[in-house]
Amino acid sequence: MKVFNKPQIYIVGRQTLSLAEAQRFLTDEGTSWATDTTIDGEKLPEMAGRVCYMSFGDKQGRKSNRDYLGHILEVGHGSVLEHTVFNFIFTGISRSLTHELIRHRAGFGYSQLSQRYVDERDANFVMPPAFQGDAALEGEVKKFCEDTLKLYGDLTDKLADKYSTPKQLVDFALREEALTEREPGRFGFADKGKPTDEVKAPAGNRTVAEWTTLVEADKDAVKYFKKATLTARRKTAREAARAVLPNATETKIFVTANARALRHFMELRGDIHAEAEIRALACDLCLLMKKEAPNLFGDYEVVTLPDGSRRTKTSHRKV
Repeated sequence: MKVFNKPQIYIVGRQTLSLAEAQRFLTDEGTSWATDTTIDGEKLPEMAGRVCYMSFGDKQGRKSNRDYLGHILEVGHGSVLEHTVFNFIFTGISRSLTHELIRHRAGFGYSQLSQRYVDERDANFVMPPAFQGDAALEGEVKKFCEDTLKLYGDLTDKLADKYSTPKQLVDFALREEALTEREPGRFGFADKGKPTDEVKAPAGNRTVAEWTTLVEADKDAVKYFKKATLTARRKTAREAARAVLPNATETKIFVTANARALRHFMELRGDIHAEAEIRALACDLCLLMKKEAPNLFGDYEVVTLPDGSRRTKTSHRKV
């Protein structure tokens, strides 16, 4: 079991500007455009803003990308920032954090680790910032997490046994048929324990009781139904057992967000009133994005508070 004290952020995707298509547009309009940034994520909102006023060529005005985007931030014309999108993977964060993170809907997209499909017997946990540095409190949290993992494993095993009875196997198989909208009760298992593709006649309809009786008496039928329902039974056991896992359980989430939405997130969740763990994430993300696209995020700063934690600040709020 690993315990995380801070998040890990991976930038796995960045937008690119199609220079050929951009030039085709400029040629068709009989104009030109020069920008000094080498970062496509900064070029895109500049081009979007210039399209609004067709401020290309001799009408370009502000020549540098920094000056142009700086003016955008000053006047709050934030809609053009929505054209720049980044893709991230966050790890070392808790379920408690993602419960707050996914409240940011506009401009965000999420794909999170599933506790229904992933076996959490080897789950990791996040130490809440309030406990960090206090050995006694950290010890209590770690022991609770270890006990929780044992309980989770025990419950999963017991449910797996429960779902392996003949009646449960048939019930799960019927449910899977309903999900795939096949004709109920016509499983791919024929008499004499052979799949229907190995015999000329398909398996006949049986009642649930008749199928249950067959599974009770036929080892081949048991084998067939266990294989056919394995994924469903595992998922059902895990989705029930996960109820005992705490909010501190570590998770992984793929996040897509545009630049405007990221600024909004860093302002709200980097604020002094935000919860400590997500505030730490917002500060780390802020420092990363200042390097990734300084003309879009360079107005932010991360300051240290008297208690040693951090917060974000910017002179251009609510862009």
